[in-house]
Amino acid sequence: MNFQLTNLSFPKILKLVIFLFCCNLNLSAQDQIKVYGLILDGDSKEPIPYAHIGLPDQGIGTTSGRNGYFELKVPRKYKSSVVTVSYMGYKTYRRTVEKITSPLDIYLEKASLELSEIVVADEAAIENIIRKAVRNIPKNYPTYPTTVLGFYREAKTDDSLQYYYLAEGVLNIYKHSYKKKKEGYVSLVQGRRINLKNPLDTIVRGGLTSGHMAAHRFDFVQNREDFINEKYFPVYKYWIESITSYNGRPVYIIGFGKDPEGGTVAVENNQNYGGSSGILGRLFSKKKRIINEGARMQGRVYIDKESYAFIKAEFEILKEGLRKYNDYPLYAGNWKANSYTVNYRQLGDKWFFSDATREGILSGGNRYSNEVKITDINPERSKPLPYLDRIGRGAAFSRMTGKYDPDFWANYNTTPLSTELAESVQQLENAIQAQEAFDTENMLRLQRQRDSIYVAEIEKRKLAEKIESGESVEDFELSSQEVQEILRTRNRIRRQRRDYSRIKFHLGLGTHLVQSNIDPLSVVLLTDEDTPETIFSVQDEIKNRDFEIIGNWDMDVFFRRNFFVRFGGAFDFYNSIYRNRSIGFGTELNLSKQRPFYIKAIAQYSHLNYARKLAEVDNDFGKFRFDGKKFNSKLFNVYYGNRTHNLKLSAEIALEINPSREYYIRGTYFVPFSKQQRIWLKERRQFFNKKRSRSIDEDYIFVQQLDMNFEENIIDEPTLSLTFGILFK
Repeated sequence: MNFQLTNLSFPKILKLVIFLFCCNLNLSAQDQIKVYGLILDGDSKEPIPYAHIGLPDQGIGTTSGRNGYFELKVPRKYKSSVVTVSYMGYKTYRRTVEKITSPLDIYLEKASLELSEIVVADEAAIENIIRKAVRNIPKNYPTYPTTVLGFYREAKTDDSLQYYYLAEGVLNIYKHSYKKKKEGYVSLVQGRRINLKNPLDTIVRGGLTSGHMAAHRFDFVQNREDFINEKYFPVYKYWIESITSYNGRPVYIIGFGKDPEGGTVAVENNQNYGGSSGILGRLFSKKKRIINEGARMQGRVYIDKESYAFIKAEFEILKEGLRKYNDYPLYAGNWKANSYTVNYRQLGDKWFFSDATREGILSGGNRYSNEVKITDINPERSKPLPYLDRIGRGAAFSRMTGKYDPDFWANYNTTPLSTELAESVQQLENAIQAQEAFDTENMLRLQRQRDSIYVAEIEKRKLAEKIESGESVEDFELSSQEVQEILRTRNRIRRQRRDYSRIKFHLGLGTHLVQSNIDPLSVVLLTDEDTPETIFSVQDEIKNRDFEIIGNWDMDVFFRRNFFVRFGGAFDFYNSIYRNRSIGFGTELNLSKQRPFYIKAIAQYSHLNYARKLAEVDNDFGKFRFDGKKFNSKLFNVYYGNRTHNLKLSAEIALEINPSREYYIRGTYFVPFSKQQRIWLKERRQFFNKKRSRSIDEDYIFVQQLDMNFEENIIDEPTLSLTFGILFK
């Protein structure tokens, strides 16, 4: 579709966009009143972007798009309520819902000029304003968890700035108390996506992760971002730009940026957003460490002059800040630019997160934008979202949506598509293309085409099965090339149905109950020559020990939903030789309908080397060979133990803490079916310590106890082990 827009005036282009946005409005809804139109500056008649429109008493609202256009769906039971339109620096517009006729042009008047008084204050006084606002956070923001409904949208371009996907959805958002610097949860109500490069392709490649967490990530008040964090005051410079108004109340506009003489400050980096809690969670989470940081942002923050509430911030990341690859919650990855606008709105005597937008430029030149608008606030204390409904932080939102409903947004408030009119005609065409891509008839047509492709794949699979079984396919009149294509299709579908992607990693700490109580032993090692010489002769006792502290690692590879192959290993930490390698099969069963609680059974083959230290030996002999290796250290340890082959039977219970973590407890029963007694030699005080072993059945090795040959096991059999650990998905 080509448009010649260069000769059109801005108002005409604006009306064209409004027509395209309104052409698909569903006016048949009987339980809602739809209010839509433009929000404009009363003097210049220019659009006002991101103005808030809503019913403040009911917590329902949305924002205008960049072209000033808005849509607000109001339940009919609120027809007597007052709609307000508010924007920083303008008087608030108010009108009863039932008195509004859409489409509606709303002209906002600028607030009284007397509010733009010049405020002269030194930087210490300005910092005190921010300090007071931070101290008032528990007073101005919810101190209990709440749940809100939000609309989320994200889009990304290629390096030629052509949009190649658009995804949007309605989210349930659970926010923790503002007393806590803790990330909340998100669940998907419904969503949709479109591949703008190829609408027939339902797969969106290159989508970014964690975008759907925007309501948590960009909440600078809850996260105490550094420009309002007192620890960072030495590296920032603050000034009052002016005083404006919002909803008839005076508001400080405080600018901030890098202090040229600020240098860096030492701060403790111990953030663990979305991490595990508890002892193991703290053990495996990011360790606390002191780092030196400078100012990373510049922008302005808006503070209510009466209540000292943060009500807005506009900021961007400086080049120095972008050098940091992972600065979650704001960003992670290689970026050339990132800018943010964040708003809060008042409901009763509390301020709630309202909306946020982020515009980013990746290192390759791709542009990425995401926005979240809170459309419905429940001011009451809320319970956490059901565990199974939560979307993991690292998930890609663009891969979660896709099912299309002709009445998709019938019951939810959304925001208009961004048209970027002020920047380029091409971006307007992209917006029009995206709007048309979501047109009802077009989406249904695409769905029919996708369905026909799927049916064709199924037919090819059936033909492939007939060909493979030797049945006649003469009625189809297929060429040999077509037969090969059908077989390739069959194999591709089979590969798609098989799941090799589920891999889980375990790390654990445990104990192996290996009692050893042996009277003094004597070990003599001779050279392996025709005329043997004594390398060493030692007699000592193996100290009694009831258990070994061991570390475990395992990897589960699932080949069916509940069946997996497990590879594993274990090792000791001190003064023994303990090396266990195992492989086998296991199965798991989820016992819970909410937070997964698994019981698992595993059978493995295990190869275990276990030996206890007998003595330290001074090497008076000199260089010698043992098990093919040359030993030349002046000091080495002698160990006595077993090499066993075991049937390893494990029972395990695991509780999922979040979608990527589980805590587990495992009990293991070792049943040896083959064993061999051995001695080990391990060099000491060498950069690379050699460690080798040989069977005591060799002619040049003598192990005795009370002048009699000794060939007993070092441990009783069978044995038990117990392991506690954490699992990574």
